[in-house]
Amino acid sequence: MTATVTPLERLEPEAQLKVQGFSASLKWVVQGDCRLDASFHADEAVSARRTLAESDVQIITLGDSRASSEIFNMPRFKRIYTSDPSRGYPYLGASDAISFRPERDRFIAMDQAPRDRHRYFAKPGWLLITCSGVVGRCALVTKRLERFFLTHDLMRIVPALPGGYLYVYMSSWIGQALMAKEQYGMTVTHLEPQHFANLPVPLLSAPSQLAMHEEILRAYALRDEANNLLDEAQKHLHQGLGLPGFDASSVPNITRLEDENQTYRCNAFSIRAWDLSERLDASFHNPEAKACVEAMHKGRFPVVQLGSLARCYVPPRFRRVYVSAKHGVPFLQGSHVPMMKPYDLKHLSRRAHADLSRWIVEQGWVLLTCSGTIGRALVVPRALDGWAASQHIERIIAHEGRANPGYIAAFLMSTYGQVQLRAKVHGAVVDEITEADTAAIWVPDAPLAMQARIGTPVVEAFEKKEEANTVEQAAIRKLEEEICN
Repeated sequence: MTATVTPLERLEPEAQLKVQGFSASLKWVVQGDCRLDASFHADEAVSARRTLAESDVQIITLGDSRASSEIFNMPRFKRIYTSDPSRGYPYLGASDAISFRPERDRFIAMDQAPRDRHRYFAKPGWLLITCSGVVGRCALVTKRLERFFLTHDLMRIVPALPGGYLYVYMSSWIGQALMAKEQYGMTVTHLEPQHFANLPVPLLSAPSQLAMHEEILRAYALRDEANNLLDEAQKHLHQGLGLPGFDASSVPNITRLEDENQTYRCNAFSIRAWDLSERLDASFHNPEAKACVEAMHKGRFPVVQLGSLARCYVPPRFRRVYVSAKHGVPFLQGSHVPMMKPYDLKHLSRRAHADLSRWIVEQGWVLLTCSGTIGRALVVPRALDGWAASQHIERIIAHEGRANPGYIAAFLMSTYGQVQLRAKVHGAVVDEITEADTAAIWVPDAPLAMQARIGTPVVEAFEKKEEANTVEQAAIRKLEEEICN
């Protein structure tokens, strides 16, 4: 089994378009379900297969009973949601399941769920891998995740080997390359259970497997601790500021219209002409936001606009020139903010950007997504200090002696912050929010001591999140070194 990579002529010299060709053994074509798409036989997949073949490690398939006891995904189903949490199962899509902080904002109606509904829940220790759209992203199920009704777009793997070891292998460049080569589909790519079952899995020594497994358990324990700290911060925020939990269903002056089957809902309200503020979009005048601010005025502290506590700004758009990690600055994009770890991280050239400092973020700043999915927040931890960030991420810099960055992040992540942010969103195709909109958000002006009590756990949580990523990456490098050496 050999494969060679040979450069071909440039098809468009004036556009500097480089095309490379390669050859693959006919044996590989036949063994690969007679696949003729080039990506199936791509150079990285060839390198991964060659690395495993040339190693001294025993190789089995993931479908082998020594590696897993079951590999399955669930069938598609008609999702009927309910607004009543007591009558529904909290539902997660694929991107939510692999996020740092899974949110439960949708509920599958219990009486409309599939008969085999219990199979849509995962158990602690299982692996979840995205198998539709962006494929190959992994998550290890913990107690926090087992309570969610999960999408059919997640492959469930019940490991026989230590689950953390399988997680490390599937997250390594070898596992990722072998999964990527199996995907099929033009507009939306997919993987099926048989594709996972045929993946080769190296069997390192039992002590190595156990050591990697324990490191991944430690990483996920740190992530759970981080989430618990954020839960604690939200509890302190409501108690310390004297703010009750905000429930949109209690907002007055909203007429709820439902058809006889209760499958369609329309919220209707009226507004005076002189309150329009030159905005004609209904979401801007949603009574929820007004009721939210009114509830805050009943709290223990006066309410001020965020712009008096912090500087809010969005850097300009720019032409991005990407280089290898060795020669560039890590580039954080909006999609990375809610993730457990930044997938597909790119690096910006230091030379090609005249004033790269305009996009550099610093430890202690609050980052807020302001384009696409609005309102995802984080406090820049030590590990991300000096990274560059997209113009789709707004920077919020707390005024020293006036505000605590963790407090600002905690408030923006709370229902009181999220409702106000959603009301200010504009845009037809892509949602946007400006720095002026964010600066106009109303925030309780709590004393610094109270802000610190709320904000310190938030800062600590994002530090633990990055510590978990460091632990995980070290385990992945260890596996790659043992296989490659």
